[in-house]
Amino acid sequence: MTPPTPPTSSGAFGVGVQVYVLDSSEDPETPWPDGPTGVVVRAGGSAWQGVSAIGGSRRTWWVEFGEPQRDRDGSGPVTGAQVAERWLRLAPEMRVD
Repeated sequence: MTPPTPPTSSGAFGVGVQVYVLDSSEDPETPWPDGPTGVVVRAGGSAWQGVSAIGGSRRTWWVEFGEPQRDRDGSGPVTGAQVAERWLRLAPEMRVD
């Protein structure tokens, strides 16, 4: 299965956007193997890039998860984390009728 295409730099990501993190079946290097969903609550700070955001993405986003998560090393559970953009995808739109 081909992983979904990441959003372009057209501003698809931003505060309030619902996202999901690639799980280990989509990318074995993901720091969040269970593929959590969540909401972007702020942009990641440049001071943290390369320190707490594994993956080498130029941009990172702070994501509040829908449920507490454990990372690839089993640390946690945590309710949010800074996530490299390379592992984020826009969540499908939810319709409310």
